[in-house]
Amino acid sequence: MRADLLNAVRALRSAPSFTAVALIVLTLGIGATTAIFSVVDGVVLRNVPFEEPHRLMSVADVDTRPGGFVGGHTTAPDYLDWVAGQTHFEGLAATAGGPAFTVRDGGHPENLPAIRATANLFGLLRVQPQLGRTFSAEHEVEDNHRVALISHNLWQRRFGGTDDVVGKTMTFDTGIWHILGVMPEGFEYPVGAARPADMWVPYVVPESQKMRANSRNYGLLVVGRLKPGATTEHAQQELHSLLAGIKEQHPTWGPWRDIRVRTLHESLVGHDVRQWMLMLLGAVALVMLIACVNVANLYLARATARSRDIGIRSALGASRWQLIRGVLIESLVLSAIGTTLGVIVAYWGVELLKSALPTTLPRARDIGLDLRVLAAAASAAVATGLFCGLAPAWQLTRPNLTGALRDGGRSQTAGAGRQWLRTILVTSEVALAVILLVGAGLFISSFVRVTNIHIGLDARHVLTVPVYPPFVFSDVTQREAGMTRAELLVPQALERVQQLPGVVSVGAIANGLPLSGSWSRTNVTVPGNDKKFEDAESVDTRNVSPGYFTTVGIQLLRGRVLADADRSGAPVVVLNDVAARLYLGDADPIGARININGERTVVGVVQSVRLGGPESEVRPESYSPMTPKTMFGADLVIKTAGRPEDLAPSVRAALWEIAPDLVLGETRTLDMLLSRLLAQRRFNMLLLSIFGVLGVVITAVGIYGVMAYVVAQRTQEIGVRLALGAQPARVLLLMLARALAYVAAGLSVGLAGAYALSSGVEKFLFRVEPADPLVYLATGIVLVLTGLLAAWIPSRRAAKVDPIIALRG
Repeated sequence: MRADLLNAVRALRSAPSFTAVALIVLTLGIGATTAIFSVVDGVVLRNVPFEEPHRLMSVADVDTRPGGFVGGHTTAPDYLDWVAGQTHFEGLAATAGGPAFTVRDGGHPENLPAIRATANLFGLLRVQPQLGRTFSAEHEVEDNHRVALISHNLWQRRFGGTDDVVGKTMTFDTGIWHILGVMPEGFEYPVGAARPADMWVPYVVPESQKMRANSRNYGLLVVGRLKPGATTEHAQQELHSLLAGIKEQHPTWGPWRDIRVRTLHESLVGHDVRQWMLMLLGAVALVMLIACVNVANLYLARATARSRDIGIRSALGASRWQLIRGVLIESLVLSAIGTTLGVIVAYWGVELLKSALPTTLPRARDIGLDLRVLAAAASAAVATGLFCGLAPAWQLTRPNLTGALRDGGRSQTAGAGRQWLRTILVTSEVALAVILLVGAGLFISSFVRVTNIHIGLDARHVLTVPVYPPFVFSDVTQREAGMTRAELLVPQALERVQQLPGVVSVGAIANGLPLSGSWSRTNVTVPGNDKKFEDAESVDTRNVSPGYFTTVGIQLLRGRVLADADRSGAPVVVLNDVAARLYLGDADPIGARININGERTVVGVVQSVRLGGPESEVRPESYSPMTPKTMFGADLVIKTAGRPEDLAPSVRAALWEIAPDLVLGETRTLDMLLSRLLAQRRFNMLLLSIFGVLGVVITAVGIYGVMAYVVAQRTQEIGVRLALGAQPARVLLLMLARALAYVAAGLSVGLAGAYALSSGVEKFLFRVEPADPLVYLATGIVLVLTGLLAAWIPSRRAAKVDPIIALRG
């Protein structure tokens, strides 16, 4: 083995061109594969970090109607019925988003993300706090649950990691809370949240939400741990029986309702994310396969020049196994070096991928190169070495060595067996590149179509700043004083920000910023019209300041927009064109009366906005003036003359001048929100484009390498042809025709394969047919030009062969 290793190193050093090309190909292929595998492993393959994770189940309501919700949430009454009626779980725990915990310690206030949880959550997860204890059922009593568990990060950040933190208090707008314990480092629940929780506080179902008639809020995440021996199917059947009884007792609760029991890991990842990640893994697997085929083909071409060497070794007594072993070890050494370089490339690639991934992707923080990924890379190295070296080793060490030497002695041209294997490998390489290019073309076309859709507003140069007036909910007097103060805060903020240099216009909006995913809806009635509108025809309501429409570029179609006088005058509303047509028909909407949170007069109609981004449908929208009842918080929207990000510090400073205790959320731009909505499509386009380019480059290298070896092996033959009168141009065409034959064969196979696989990516496309003829045509043109370009230099070298030198050789 030592001798084989030394021989392998010598052989690779003696062929620097071959070694360099093969290493570049393997580094790119293994680097891309390792980077993508680390993403898929962190998001999809790795289970949740709890004891016996296969027994942790998510239980949720499902809307079986077309387009209904399939998320992981449920209502409080359902949760209580499940807890009372189930027998297959050790217990069911519920969590809900917490209120705004705004901590004030003398500096600017800070919002701490909090989760409300039932007392049995941590026992079901099998997690104990690092310090202190978790809360118990005695804390699950209304007005008696001001205890909290804090995260390890918050403990280090605000308490310096001191051991006496248990029992200390934190003062929030909601009152004084006692710290009961510190959770261990790395603990996160819910797992994969975009912003990990800093606090966990007890949750109790309010009396007002226990009645089904009063609760339509799908705000609870329910998790349970199966009893030993219980199965998902048994739990699902039991909960279905409970649901049947609920429907019988409450017929209006929803005949379309169903219950889904899934593992916590499956619920966290989701079917769509899993399919997306596996699609990316499949795409990079094609890149890796192209690299392996390429190196195998280069080995096969190089092996022809080594036939005499192998023949001499065999004549001196080397067994066939020794010969095969030598070739395989050389291939393994090459793949090991390529894998080492590939892991280095992947280290940088993972950081780039994480920065480009959608921020909503669950568990994106878990992505990285760890032992699992490195073990996968090592396995890839062994598999690559065997794959690349096996075919050349088998062909090179055939028992009929006399025939091989005779073939090798005739003009040093490869034997027929080796030629057909080389043809198959090059054809396969081209076919795989075609599949990648077609996929890249489809995703590029989808992204172009998405970005060309007008969303109804101008997102350029618009900064958004969430403003939350301080409230103390535990004290009625202070709460009323806070509401009175809030009535003046937003108008003061608008006036102060408008005075800043670089501000073009400013407005405010409550009940959901466009493109943010937040919304508020209500039912609509029209006085004098008996028509009842369905839930799907409810209206998205927004409370806005007069300057909002100008700031975000929403076009006025009829009537007027809101004015300052509308805040205190008769109730008015501005509708979008969809709402005007749906609720008022063909009648003139200006001056019409409509009931949206009270009867109002329509004073204007504006252009519809795709509130969920380019891929969302337009919905009915209404815009009402901001009144004291809607001043609990708002998002300022600021049109800037320059970069919005540059103005953010000035805006925050100006707002804190008005109210130093003002809670300001994350400053974002509308462009940033739009970019987040397009993040997955942009990521797919960029990644598939990179894979397509890699596939084409590696394929071009493969065609070039094979044609170079063919020319080298046929030098004597070409010299004879030229000596007998063949024109150099004819020799050039002969070589190019051979390369085009490889490309044509690969194109036919690849296009057929791409068509067969295209249905698998159809759900990821936007207004693009999987069999788009333009994409297929462009792919064919690119591959033909690539093949010609790769074969041009070796073919010209063949046409310039000096017959005298060739015959003398």
